[in-house]
Amino acid sequence: MGKTITFNVTPISHLRTTQGDRIFFRIPREKLFPSGLRRLERIEQYNKYKIAILAIANSHKFTFPYIGAVMKFYLPVPKSWSDKKKKLHHLQYHTSRKDLDNLIKGVLDAMMKEDKHIAHFEAAKYWVNADSGYLTITDTYLEPKIK
Repeated sequence: MGKTITFNVTPISHLRTTQGDRIFFRIPREKLFPSGLRRLERIEQYNKYKIAILAIANSHKFTFPYIGAVMKFYLPVPKSWSDKKKKLHHLQYHTSRKDLDNLIKGVLDAMMKEDKHIAHFEAAKYWVNADSGYLTITDTYLEPKIK
């Protein structure tokens, strides 16, 4: 196994933005309709998430490996769940929304300009009984299996 980096940031799904979203940054917040304000806040939250991921990666001098990586996302259990249910789900597979592919896209957006060079990686998402989540990336080079 290679080097593992823990990113102490609650994972956020990829957020698709369009050229039209630029308008939300030009209109004063107090003049935005509630739906526009929610959209602006979601875009700002996603941008802060990407900045935090990149800052942690840079502080560890970590670059996303093109060949061989394992990404594990740990998402906090909902606060509304009972203590019994929280303990039951701790470190179990997370099988509901946030989609795994969108979580991956969020990390790749933060760390790479283009992800066309990535040849192999594995990913999983888990529940965690904590106030915030985190993610780990392990650099694991795997020799190609040639038949």
